[in-house]
Amino acid sequence: MSSVEVGVKLDVPGIDGSRSSRKTIARQSLPDELARRLREMIAAGELRPGSRVNMPRLCSRFGVSRTPLREALKVLAAEGLVQLMPNRSAVVQRVTREMINELIPIVGTLEALAGRIACSCIDDEALSQLEAMHRSLLSHVNLRDERSYMETENAVVRKIFAIAANGALTVFYDMLMMKLRWQAVCHRAPPDWDQAVETQKRLLHALQARDGDLWALVAHRHVQHRAAVLYQGVDLMAPGKV
Repeated sequence: MSSVEVGVKLDVPGIDGSRSSRKTIARQSLPDELARRLREMIAAGELRPGSRVNMPRLCSRFGVSRTPLREALKVLAAEGLVQLMPNRSAVVQRVTREMINELIPIVGTLEALAGRIACSCIDDEALSQLEAMHRSLLSHVNLRDERSYMETENAVVRKIFAIAANGALTVFYDMLMMKLRWQAVCHRAPPDWDQAVETQKRLLHALQARDGDLWALVAHRHVQHRAAVLYQGVDLMAPGKV
């Protein structure tokens, strides 16, 4: 991969797919920066699963040649986000049930480890914040507000990783969730809300008790609710529905 440092103008896509003002990329590897932009587009659903990457359009959009774009696509291919094609193009990888079954136990293990660490170092202020989030969860359930429920649940997970303060752990976790396209489907609540809420109650209890072993046990149950949401996403993003 080229490591040339550059300063160029890119038309930056917002996370919602909107186009924002042109910004300067200063002193960074251009392929690495392009890879980051493409990840955002995949996560936001702007580059759809199973779709062919339109290289001429992206080159025009970002004001770059094909060479750094191809280098960026190689990075994404190594991460499992795209598949390189013989004609030097690429296709956005689909999430399959087989992929979910393979990766979700690893996601659960990482959540379990983050929770163990958090239980060992959480302070009263952070615990109070998580208790407030849990009360919001219950309110969203009563209102059957799926999007707000999932936004709050995701905020709880992010808070746990922040408390754990292990950068490498967070990077690995984010990489897997990106590969599973979690951001594209996480606005839909698990099929069984009652079980999901009961799991959240047990996770909160583990934090209150500073019991890392209990957290780890419950975390593996919690991740099954995430798997159920991902299965829903696979069905919605199946060929002919995207």
